[in-house]
Amino acid sequence: MKKIVAVLAVLLVAGVGVSTAQVLPGKFELGTSICYYNLKFDDAESEALNYLSIPIRFGWTFWQGLEIEPEVQLFVPMGDTGGDTAYFLQGKLLYNFSLGGNVVPFIGGGAGIGNGIPVFGIVEGGSDIKTFAFTGLVGLKLRIGNSAALRIEYRFNRFSWEDEFSIDKDWGNWHNVLVGVSIFL
Repeated sequence: MKKIVAVLAVLLVAGVGVSTAQVLPGKFELGTSICYYNLKFDDAESEALNYLSIPIRFGWTFWQGLEIEPEVQLFVPMGDTGGDTAYFLQGKLLYNFSLGGNVVPFIGGGAGIGNGIPVFGIVEGGSDIKTFAFTGLVGLKLRIGNSAALRIEYRFNRFSWEDEFSIDKDWGNWHNVLVGVSIFL
C-alpha cells in the first residue's frame, strides 16, 4: 500500500509540473452523479437488495486548478428490504489537470461525516449511527463546450461507524465508480 501511495504522489507532482489548469480561478461547478448497487445472496430465500448513491456537489476553483468541493451524498434504498435513507456530508480538495483538448483529469481527497453507510448491501442509517470517512478519488471530466462536462470518477473511502450498541468503532473500505454531469457557472 505504501508503494502505491508513493507512486501516486510522484505522478501527482510530475503531473502538476507539466500541466496547466484548464479551469479558470473563480469558476463554479455544479454537478451530480449516480451509482446503482445491486446485491443478491446465494440462498434461495433472500431478495435482491438495491439502492442508489446520489452525490450533489458544488465546486469552486480558487487557484490554478485547485478546487474546493463540498458535497451531500444521499443513499436511497429501493424496495422494502433496503434499509434507511442516509446522508453523508463531505468536503474535498481537487486538482484539475489540463492535457489540452476537452479531457480534464483530476485527483483529490477529502473527509466527511454522516448518519449511514452502505454495508453488506443495506444502507445502515438512522439517528443513532455516526459515520466518518476519508476519501481519495481520481477521475476524468469530458468537457462539452465551455459550460458542461461528463464526469467519471473512482472513489476509495476508508470509513468508521458506530451506533448505540458499539463498544468500539468499526472500520471498513468502500470502493465505487460514479458517472455524472457537471455544469460550469
